[in-house]
Amino acid sequence: MQKKIEKNALIISSIMNFIIALSGICVYLLTGLQALFLDGVFSLIAFISNILATAISKVSRKKTKAYPNGLHFLEPLYAILKSLFILILLGTSLAETSKTAYNYFFYGTGEIMNIGPVLPYSIAMVILCFGLGLFNKYQNKRINNTSTILTAESKGNFVDGIQTLGIGIAAVLLYFVDINGSLGFLWYTGDFFITVVLVIISIKEPVVVLFNSFREFSNGTTNDKDILDFINNTVEDIVHPIIKDIRCEIVKVGMYIDIKIYLNENITQDMYSELMKAKENIYSEVSQKYENINIIYAF
Repeated sequence: MQKKIEKNALIISSIMNFIIALSGICVYLLTGLQALFLDGVFSLIAFISNILATAISKVSRKKTKAYPNGLHFLEPLYAILKSLFILILLGTSLAETSKTAYNYFFYGTGEIMNIGPVLPYSIAMVILCFGLGLFNKYQNKRINNTSTILTAESKGNFVDGIQTLGIGIAAVLLYFVDINGSLGFLWYTGDFFITVVLVIISIKEPVVVLFNSFREFSNGTTNDKDILDFINNTVEDIVHPIIKDIRCEIVKVGMYIDIKIYLNENITQDMYSELMKAKENIYSEVSQKYENINIIYAF
């Protein structure tokens, strides 16, 4: 059920991101603004990655001889690659607009920005991007925020929406700038300043997703507070009556959660039988919230 919800959300995201990307590229071709190129290509990357994410979501649960627990590592790998693409895109756009600003300030060459269609485009795209971001966030919440893919998607949608909002605000402010006044240079270099602001406000999310996804990909213990609190409390409630000195190690890879329970006391045969029953109870409790789990004892 959790995988089905994730898959359906990704299909809807693919359709919406295609519309957003097509709109952004069309307006970029009309205006030549690098900030709009950044915005449009950002959505295009989201559209292509949605298709890949849908395929990954479908195959990640398949088990092979080499990966008996499934191919769940593909989910954080996807998030890592998408984050890297976004960071490269931000850097490339910043470099392109920096060159334009340099030519104007040092050589006095440049073109006046065409902002005619920017405002209506921005209004429409902000509504779509934030709406899609809230949709993906809600769908992930339905599956207890276990989807690394939907986490990356929703954050990407919000970043895209913030970028478009920034472009729209800048276009409105530029209408009040006299081209022959002291701030007239903004009509020639505004694209650079808009892109700088977009990069500053957009760079945090892909960096956070990159680090968190790498942690999952490398089988590091999870730092997700909701997962930690729920599983640790469940384990303590069920195992503590049998044995007091225990410790949980929780590793999340995509939507797969591996729970290792360390038992730091000598175990008798009677305690062992009770622990096996406790393991079944833990699995029953936890699997109601997180479907793809594995539980082992470490003696």
